[in-house]
Amino acid sequence: MSWNIENKDLNLVRLIAENGSLTSAARRMHVSQPAASQRLANIQARIGADLFIRKDGQMRPTAIGDRLIEAAEASSRLLDETKADITRLLEQRDGSLHIATQCYTCYRWLPFVIRDMRLAHPALTVDVVPEATEDPYAALISDQVDIAIVSNPSVDSGFAEQELFTDELYAVMSVEHPYSTRRYLNPSNFSDQTLILYTGNKHAVLEEVLYPAGITPAQIMQVRMTEAIVELARSGQGIAVLAGWAFNDLDNRDGLVPVRITKRGFKRTWRAVINDNCSDEHVSSLIRYIRKAGGVLRGEMWRKELQEPAALSGRQFDTKRKRAG
Repeated sequence: MSWNIENKDLNLVRLIAENGSLTSAARRMHVSQPAASQRLANIQARIGADLFIRKDGQMRPTAIGDRLIEAAEASSRLLDETKADITRLLEQRDGSLHIATQCYTCYRWLPFVIRDMRLAHPALTVDVVPEATEDPYAALISDQVDIAIVSNPSVDSGFAEQELFTDELYAVMSVEHPYSTRRYLNPSNFSDQTLILYTGNKHAVLEEVLYPAGITPAQIMQVRMTEAIVELARSGQGIAVLAGWAFNDLDNRDGLVPVRITKRGFKRTWRAVINDNCSDEHVSSLIRYIRKAGGVLRGEMWRKELQEPAALSGRQFDTKRKRAG
């Protein structure tokens, strides 16, 4: 025996069973009753068996009809699942991406990454969530952000992480400061100093350099604006701690000196912490652009290079450039 059953055949059989009449099934399929009747007769002729019998004024499926109805329902479920999957994939492709950083200075270079993300994914909405800077992990847990750019990773956060790039932090001070001519500072040099930091006593230089050495600065001044931090350091009010690329990006570096922290320098590694719900395609693009930006940041004129249209998506950059200091 050889015969074919198409989806439209299964749909007719299912609708007849659901409605109990050929007329109602025809109405739901938007065809005439004679057309539906002819189609049913054709299906039964191909199979060689009746699919329905009339009982109590309704069409009741036979055993063979029941089996076809099971197949019709399974096919309908599979089609619905396929549509839902396609919709989900399209939403990921043309949806949104919410980003947070763990450091305010990242907003100096992040706009260039976002620009090139939008060029590569025109239908994608990319938003920055600045209020998540204080606690990006909490923002990830609450689904406020899809990806966080951090330099102080949380232990056992449960989120996937990928390395982005490494930069170096410098002690930035007035040229009149007694330490301004030193090649580097040891932890003990900070014991009688005022540190001017974005994040106060949660700063990486404290947690990873000074506190492990048993050193606590004389004073910690928390200041959230780069311009204010720089002017306080320039006027001799304390020592600021800035990334080399942040120092190189200052409009006015007159009267300031960057000095390495420890003989080997204090380097930090930036990581992307990724929410499980975000699109792999978008995450891959964002990580690729941030890594390229990280290479560019090593150059003294990094801003000029990143200002080029599609700088990150259009070409690779040499990462071996002169560092601050």
